Amino acid sequence: MTDALAPIAEKIKRYVRLLASNRDGEVTAAARALNKTLQNASLDMHALADSIGSANGKKFSEEEARQIYFRGVEDGKRQAEREAGPIFHGVGDDEPSWHEIAVKCAAHPRLMHSDSERKFVHDMVHRTVHGGEPTQKQAAWLRKIYARTQR
Repeated sequence: MTDALAPIAEKIKRYVRLLASNRDGEVTAAARALNKTLQNASLDMHALADSIGSANGKKFSEEEARQIYFRGVEDGKRQAEREAGPIFHGVGDDEPSWHEIAVKCAAHPRLMHSDSERKFVHDMVHRTVHGGEPTQKQAAWLRKIYARTQR
């Protein structure tokens, strides 16, 4: 990165990695935060774009730049997955189905934090019994509860 970007380099890296998130809200927030960070340093997206490929005066080939980009995308995905906790899609031979996850959670009522969690898990058992799937929000909550059963 150029000397003008050096003081904000760590913030830029964090925001660029979040652009690879599978959560639309995180991507939008990261893009806005990146723009704001650049503006606060009296820079813009053009300065950032111009700095790509010229770290420490070295010009990167298009292939090198592509590799750097995809490494950043993969780093961002891994970070987003770590923050989201275990990811289960309920498909495939190695992963439990949503119903299996819900049943496993229901088998551990002591691990529930509230009556609403117990009611939620009970509802998920019935909702998924014939292949139904939870909404994205329900899936996130069910994953958190399921992670407790794996400790």
